[in-house]
Amino acid sequence: MKAKLNIIKKDLYNVFVMGNADERQLARIYFLLAIPFFTLLFTFGHFPTYK
Repeated sequence: MKAKLNIIKKDLYNVFVMGNADERQLARIYFLLAIPFFTLLFTFGHFPTYK
């Protein structure tokens, strides 16, 4: 568990601070951020209604 947290922390650092992340790191961070965002969007957001 601690190793996985270190990997995520290293990926966040490479993506946002250093800017030299590879495709796998970008994908991990994308899913790490996208899944909670879409969960909140679908929970509290609303779809437009057409009249």
